[in-house]
Amino acid sequence: MKYKFIHFTTFISILVMCLLGSLSFSCVQQPVPQNQQATSYQDTIVHPDTISVNWILPYIELPEVKNIRWFIQHQYYAMEYDTAQRHSVWVAYKFYSDYNLKTVKRTDAWALDPDIPKEFQSLNGKTQTYPGYDRGHLIASEDRVFNLEANQETFYFSNMSPQLGCFNQKIWKYLEEAVRKWAQASDCDTLYVATGGAINPGVEILGKLEERNHVTIPKYYFKALVKRQGDSFTGIAFWLENKCYTDANNKSLKITHEYSMTIRELEEKTGINFFPYLRDIFPNRPNLEEEVETSRDITKWPL
Repeated sequence: MKYKFIHFTTFISILVMCLLGSLSFSCVQQPVPQNQQATSYQDTIVHPDTISVNWILPYIELPEVKNIRWFIQHQYYAMEYDTAQRHSVWVAYKFYSDYNLKTVKRTDAWALDPDIPKEFQSLNGKTQTYPGYDRGHLIASEDRVFNLEANQETFYFSNMSPQLGCFNQKIWKYLEEAVRKWAQASDCDTLYVATGGAINPGVEILGKLEERNHVTIPKYYFKALVKRQGDSFTGIAFWLENKCYTDANNKSLKITHEYSMTIRELEEKTGINFFPYLRDIFPNRPNLEEEVETSRDITKWPL
């Protein structure tokens, strides 16, 4: 099922009708019961420009949406998208047992995101690329190989970012592989991931690609992760520059914990509030978000 938008004016109209009792269905999304997690996204997405978005059904992987540009929930991942920069602010998704299966191959189904007008996307055709840069995935193609539609969704242009080839094909790829390894480990029931290129105000960027609809070229990329096993949670974050990582012999460097940090430290760098819904889903554990975001136990994240 494809997810569609309701624009701000439509949302207000629906809200008024709800208040007047003229609609027969419930207009309020119910919270996730305590100690449970939702396993699929909602069918309808609203993206008001200025009002509170506290009504959004909380999923652990979603960062806080403060200044909505476009908030998109596809079938198998979600994102906040900045139409002015032609780039996502973040992409969020999860892994659990069913999502760790591999039943399809990479589809290379490059396509416009059906939920974003073409004029707000950086690429407009399957064969179009970023001059001098790779079409770097934010949620990796290999992260969604459990069914055909899931993999096809990863090739939406809204999930692409201009990454240097030596970055995308080396250290970023190594980090993606580590994420999948952590998701498949015996000490992980569910892995929650928020990732992207850092484009918020105050974060340095490399520039714009004028020939590709003025898409922003991020200077930095990030991943914030929370691993769950039963009632136990642990977190870590990574911050990488969009550059070639090589040693003195020009050999590509592997991903190490030199590039890791606490989630709280990443929040300070990106201006994004990660995993705020931990406190909503687990109200009997008011310190859970603080504990997860301020600790970094690298023994639980082997590389």
